[in-house]
Amino acid sequence: MNLAYKHLESKLKIAELTILQWGGLLIGVMAGLMWGMYLSPFGAYLTLFSAIYLAGVPAAAAFLANISSFDLWLHVKALVRHRRSPGRFVPGPGAAARGYCVTPDIGGTPADEAASKTLDISELWQ
Repeated sequence: MNLAYKHLESKLKIAELTILQWGGLLIGVMAGLMWGMYLSPFGAYLTLFSAIYLAGVPAAAAFLANISSFDLWLHVKALVRHRRSPGRFVPGPGAAARGYCVTPDIGGTPADEAASKTLDISELWQ
């Protein structure tokens, strides 16, 4: 690829943010202003505090998306594709499974079990 034309394939960025990130920033600021001026039932200090944080959530998401390789739409599409796949629950016996059935060992006596658990060290080195 010719490096002179590489900028044509990149996304449009203004001040290192894409158009969608600028839109998210604008929506966050507008939501903070709307909350602070018209909707908040709290006093002045709590309204100011909550409006700043409300406006900061989309702004923080825009900056995080700018500095990381996280792609929200890619993850959402993968989650939907996984949930809708027909073979999602294939492993296992299905509805006919009854679980485990625990029964006592009818085998030998405790003395026979102790004799079988002894370890012959000389057998290991041959």
